[in-house]
Amino acid sequence: MRLMERVPSAELVGVAEHSNHKLNFHKKSNDGSSKCNMFNSDAETDLIYGAIYKLKPEHKNELDRFEGKGYGYIDNQIMLKHNGNEYTCFTYLAQQSHIVDNLKPYHWYKILVILGAQYLEFPGSYISSIEAVESMEDPDTTRRKEKETLIESIINYR
Repeated sequence: MRLMERVPSAELVGVAEHSNHKLNFHKKSNDGSSKCNMFNSDAETDLIYGAIYKLKPEHKNELDRFEGKGYGYIDNQIMLKHNGNEYTCFTYLAQQSHIVDNLKPYHWYKILVILGAQYLEFPGSYISSIEAVESMEDPDTTRRKEKETLIESIINYR
């Protein structure tokens, strides 16, 4: 939903799972918290869920800016299957230099990730694993209130 607001041409294709990967909150952010990262686990039983979107090529730079490409994230191509079709997709991965395992996400960030997972109807057990991630209060009151207002608008939208 937020993606479609940021990049008007974004159109949801569907949800896909990607094996041998885990969702980690270990990408160091400039604000002192951690953000999401798809991490290679080498275990076939590990799955990460994500959405496949198509968008106009001219909007890729705009998305790169929103997602922080060049600021700790790089884009990477992956192959995903959805409804029997194979898609060449790109995703944003944390650069090794920005991975820090002892950081926590802010409460508001974790809630936004959960809301996205619920909106996309990811499996309940996967959503529960995100809910179990320890998070912390954002010390920046202005930013925290801004994000809480965003969360309220997302909840009221549904």
